[in-house]
Amino acid sequence: MAELGLKKREVDAIDFAFDVYDFKGDGKVDAFYLGDLIRACNLNPTLKTIAEIGGQTEKGKKTLGKADCYPAYKAAKESKDQGGFHDFVEILKLYDKNNDDTMLSHQLFLLLTNLGEKLTKEEAKSLMNELCDPEDEDGFIPFKPFLEKMCAAEK
Repeated sequence: MAELGLKKREVDAIDFAFDVYDFKGDGKVDAFYLGDLIRACNLNPTLKTIAEIGGQTEKGKKTLGKADCYPAYKAAKESKDQGGFHDFVEILKLYDKNNDDTMLSHQLFLLLTNLGEKLTKEEAKSLMNELCDPEDEDGFIPFKPFLEKMCAAEK
């Protein structure tokens, strides 16, 4: 897969994930599972990206061979559509009990250490110390300044 610019460990991850989602053992994967297959390879494509690279919303519509999955992985890897500031604000609003753009500091810590690309406790503490405003007397922090700093650091 050198022609696609994929590293050996990426090819190995795709091969392994393909074998997991090849339920019948016939060398084919239902395109319905393409997003899951790519996510199993440590990428986080949006549903829009999955649809653009050949994923389906219904089972049984299309099947993919292993050779089809390499370019799909590469396209998902190169996609810039992986969520941004406004998407993250909407997610953290779920934890905004007071409707004032704040959340409990401990809840942010739990999110960072348990969801998505999980951070170690030390990494989460360091990140929060660096990017979060101080807690108020009830343990709440404003999450928008944290997200602004976090998203600015990615650019």
